[in-house]
Amino acid sequence: MMKKYFILASTLILSACATTQPAPPLTLTPTAVVTAQPWANGKALNLTSVDNAPNSYIAAIDSGTENVTVIQPQHPISVTLRQALVQQLTDQGFSITNHATSTMVITVEKALVMVKQGLLKYNMRSKLQLQLTVNTPDGQFIKHYTGRSSREDALTVSDKDIATSMNKLMNSVLNEIANDSELNKYLTENI
Repeated sequence: MMKKYFILASTLILSACATTQPAPPLTLTPTAVVTAQPWANGKALNLTSVDNAPNSYIAAIDSGTENVTVIQPQHPISVTLRQALVQQLTDQGFSITNHATSTMVITVEKALVMVKQGLLKYNMRSKLQLQLTVNTPDGQFIKHYTGRSSREDALTVSDKDIATSMNKLMNSVLNEIANDSELNKYLTENI
């Protein structure tokens, strides 16, 4: 009888070890750039976002021996960026509406944090690549924005490290968009 309990307990323990829980989704929180003085004077703009990234996950952690863990974002990165950009454009004085004749489309082309996890350290490389397209009755403006970073640190990478890396890239790109004189000139003259 004791042997049956031992076998049952061993089976349960081994089956628990064999199933790995998926990593919890990662919450990303980029910060919109606050404008000192609104300049758009209520110009109407329709803002949409598209995710054309080749992967749906935000991070891949390679621990060697064919062991790769992928981490999904809480919300698609295109949605997260759109929310931050809506706040940023509204702060600049734009009226974001679905009924505007001018549209801005933010296309996520790449958003990925790659981690090589060793026994004593990790190496993390992050990349965010966007295309911003503005269509107005008078023409079209297209520009690419890219952010890259790398980091090497001791011990094991954490979800917080990954989120911090991608948030910094998104903040950098949002700052670049907010301060892009070429884009702002086009928006001022054509909307």
